[in-house]
Amino acid sequence: MKEQSCELLEKCGFFQKYQNTKELACKGFMNRFCKGPEMNECKRKEYRQKYGFAPSDDMMPSGQMIR
Repeated sequence: MKEQSCELLEKCGFFQKYQNTKELACKGFMNRFCKGPEMNECKRKEYRQKYGFAPSDDMMPSGQMIR
């Protein structure tokens, strides 16, 4: 079975900025949203559809901001 991944990964600021992080929380979000079952519930994707542009790179797929 082919691994699923979000069609926006290449232009997703969050993924690009944090894909190589060692932080487990970020890895967890990526496994759930960027390459997993909650892909269509990504708040970043929702934001992009609503406003027509990408949110801050520090907005996680859950909608929370990384501080």
